[in-house]
Amino acid sequence: MADSSRETQPLLPAAAGSESQVRHHHRRRRALYALIAFLFVAISIGLLMVLVKPDGKHSRHDRSLSRRLETSAIFSHLEELYAIAKKHNNSRSVTNGYMASAEYVQGLLLAQASGFCDIETQEFKVPVWAELEVPELSSRGVGKGHWIHYQNKVDFQNFRNSGPSTRLLKQRVAGVEDYGCNPDDLKHVRGKVAVIEEGGPCELWDVAHHAEKAGAKAVLFYNSPGRRNLLWSRIRIVAWKEGDPQMQIPVLSITNSLGLTLIQSQDTAVLNINTVNSQTVESTINVLCTTKGGNEDNTIVLGAHLDSVPEGPGMVDNGSGSMSLLEIALVLARAKYPLENKIVFGWWGAEEIGLLGSRHYVRELIKDKKKKKQVAMNMNFDMLASPNYVPFVHDGRTAPDELVSPSSKIDHLLIEYFDREGQPYEYTDMISGSDFLPFLLEGIPSGGLLTGAGERKTMKQRTLFGGNANSPLDPCYHQRCDTPENVNKHALKLMSQAALYAIAKVAKADNLREWLVNTNVPLH
Repeated sequence: MADSSRETQPLLPAAAGSESQVRHHHRRRRALYALIAFLFVAISIGLLMVLVKPDGKHSRHDRSLSRRLETSAIFSHLEELYAIAKKHNNSRSVTNGYMASAEYVQGLLLAQASGFCDIETQEFKVPVWAELEVPELSSRGVGKGHWIHYQNKVDFQNFRNSGPSTRLLKQRVAGVEDYGCNPDDLKHVRGKVAVIEEGGPCELWDVAHHAEKAGAKAVLFYNSPGRRNLLWSRIRIVAWKEGDPQMQIPVLSITNSLGLTLIQSQDTAVLNINTVNSQTVESTINVLCTTKGGNEDNTIVLGAHLDSVPEGPGMVDNGSGSMSLLEIALVLARAKYPLENKIVFGWWGAEEIGLLGSRHYVRELIKDKKKKKQVAMNMNFDMLASPNYVPFVHDGRTAPDELVSPSSKIDHLLIEYFDREGQPYEYTDMISGSDFLPFLLEGIPSGGLLTGAGERKTMKQRTLFGGNANSPLDPCYHQRCDTPENVNKHALKLMSQAALYAIAKVAKADNLREWLVNTNVPLH
């Protein structure tokens, strides 16, 4: 309070009258002050109860659920997934241990959650490509005319999905102008190896496929001047589905200097190309658990991909997210958690080869306009236990313009947990790279959590979150060493509890749609 001795104006004069009158006046004033204080406390408590009320019906359930969600149980699931991987070439990819991983999820759901949700699978086809042997590229007729053997991963490399095995000898070269975007520019490539600069306004798949249809024997995309690293893109329709074409000729990425050299020497140069690849179409599945209760018109889709890359067992990516989602579903089932809104738990297949499981789910969803309209929102959980982690929340402001507001409501709900626990966090974009994308592309608000992949931790992030600066958030990202030992249990607990907090809130909300579209409406 202010020091009255420093006032520039005199104090108000004391009231006139006898000592008894003054004492009586003081007693009345004390009584008045006591009444005011009582009313102030009562009103404050009342206001506090009103302000907290939106969370009141959740709080007991939230605390109970939080206690039920044990990190040790999630880690136990991870150990089971790792055991599966070890029986399948240290991998849970589409052609290795994925189906066994899916059976594990289904088995637990059937045993512990069959009264809570309907369990089903969605089967779909995916293109699976693998490089079996190091490719070879050599030329003659460039420079002095002797054979030049180029170095894989330095001068050239395969693109992913770049056709089956091929052996080509002494093939002529044809340079293509204007990035090959116009099919008319490819008419002269028949029977030759098309050499094309990348970086144009069209998709590499479109250019390569047009070149193949024009009769090219192979396609070499050379780097644009500003690109230093060789490309490793997929030469495939992005949202590939059964019946779509695949490349049947080799497609290689080469350096800018090699591309320009070949074009300058195209009248004399010949190439030998040898690739040994596997290219097949395989069946795989999504696993779905759709709650029996809850309003179908306010359906919430929760997703985590269950597959790993062929190169590793995928305990962080994405055993951590998929097993957190599994244990959350089991916790809700065991608690008989009352639902206002229907939930679809989705374990997506084939994420590591282009989000194909979630793309299939959304593709099937939008065939029925009513079903699609019933989906209110999506949350995605991909990599929740990176060893050098940063707690990331997907930033709703990076969603498509029409979805910024509802997607931001989702990210604010997740942030609410971190704020409540006094835990720092960071935003990350929601542009590409995981299974929220198919939902956003079809107008469904999305959000989610992750802890980082191969990007390096900054000094600022080290100050906030600990760990090692200038080191990858996950040094074992997409590698053999992504085992249970790679899992950060503290991150796993923090992120799974944040996921549960948000899931419990939206599952119980009776104003979900209004909350999503109205900035000023709290969730209750």
